[in-house]
Amino acid sequence: MRVFYSHPMKLYGSAEERREASQIKSRFVGCELVDPSREPGRETRFYLGLVDTCDCLVFSRYFGYITEGVKPEVDHALSKGMPVYELRDGRFSAVAGPVFNLPVMKRLILRAKGALGMGRHDSR
Repeated sequence: MRVFYSHPMKLYGSAEERREASQIKSRFVGCELVDPSREPGRETRFYLGLVDTCDCLVFSRYFGYITEGVKPEVDHALSKGMPVYELRDGRFSAVAGPVFNLPVMKRLILRAKGALGMGRHDSR
C-alpha cells in the first residue's frame, strides 16, 4: 500500500514531520510512505501525479489550517474517490468532503503578526 503524506512545507525536516511519518507507518503497517518533501520545489501537477500513484492520502494542518499546497492534494485525492485521512493530535479521521484553507486576508494578517512563522524578523 502506498500512502501519500500531504503536509505543510513549514514542517519539512522538522521533528513534527518525523513524528507524523512514524504515526502513519504505525497506522498503515508495511506501507510505502510517499513524502513530497523528498521532491521539493516541483509544480503542483507533479505532486498530483504522485497522489495518483497512491492508495490513500493522509494530511496534516499547520496551526490548525490547511495550507495552499496541501489543499489541492487533498481535493485531488477526494475527486478520485481515494480514502483521505486527517492526522491531528495522533488520531486519524476519515475525510469525505472538501477541505477549506485559511481565507487570504486572515492569512496575510497572521503572517504580518508572525503567527505563521513567516512575518518580519526583529532586527535587534
